[in-house]
Amino acid sequence: MLGSHLAGLRGGLEAALLVGVLAAWWGAGRGGARAAGRRGVAVRGLWTGAAAAGLAALAVGWVFAYGTRELTPGALKVLGGVLSVAAAGCVTWAVLRPDGARAGAAGAAGFLVVAREGPATALFLWAAVSAARDEAGSAGPLGMVLLGLGVAALLGWGAHLGVRRLPEARLRAVAGGVLAVVTAGVLARGVRDLQDGGPLGGLLAGRAVDLGGAVAPDRWPGALLEGVLNVSPEPTVLQVAVWALYLVPALALALAPVGFGRSVPVGVEEQKRTDARAGAGGGAGPGGPRSAGGRRGGGGADTDGERLRDGPRRAGGRADGDPR
Repeated sequence: MLGSHLAGLRGGLEAALLVGVLAAWWGAGRGGARAAGRRGVAVRGLWTGAAAAGLAALAVGWVFAYGTRELTPGALKVLGGVLSVAAAGCVTWAVLRPDGARAGAAGAAGFLVVAREGPATALFLWAAVSAARDEAGSAGPLGMVLLGLGVAALLGWGAHLGVRRLPEARLRAVAGGVLAVVTAGVLARGVRDLQDGGPLGGLLAGRAVDLGGAVAPDRWPGALLEGVLNVSPEPTVLQVAVWALYLVPALALALAPVGFGRSVPVGVEEQKRTDARAGAGGGAGPGGPRSAGGRRGGGGADTDGERLRDGPRRAGGRADGDPR
């Protein structure tokens, strides 16, 4: 029973955390109504993509669980590895442009984050359903899997609410740091799956470190570490190298004073553009209004009088006739 519960928790925890923190990242921020509208579109696209991935995973799992075809463990590893690398790249690209995220990019991020664990979790879920439907079966494993998925969803929602309550300055640093750490684990896990599935084969496949019982997947601490950070008991050299090469610069960007994205707030740039348009409309051009002092542009200075005062100086004398 505990194994079924931890399997559901591991399968849903990482996706729930990423989606929850991404929603908080895009949902909060400064700027005018236009920026708020863009953020709302991004958040809706994120939730739509995540929901679509969940439904697609259930459909694919049903096809392979009850159909004539079977998804081999090697093919499942390759599929998970490709989706993991794609999810890490999509999340990174979207987070680097937090104020410019569109519904398509946010939707792709939500879809890939959920889809990378979706097929394996769906297959496990449908196996539990089949066991519960058997005459001698029990509904206990199915209930524990659903309980694990429910706990993962609650933890992800709690992370979303916690990040949203942070001040603007801290929100960017905390959310960026969490996204960097979790995404680094997603990328490293994808590389490990591609190694186990065959495409990367024996490339730096030696064991980097033996964590042993410290990361036991059949216990709560190990399940949490594997679900959130993708820590495995025996990571390979390539897996650790990819994790470090991604995490160090990502954390540097997340914790830098300017953080991810542009260093100038969107509201400031919109105000600058508004001022520039206003200046162009009333500037000192040929079509601008003539001011009371005789100069075009509305500046209020008497340019004709200024030219009269400057005339004697250009001629080499003072305005009062003194040649000095």
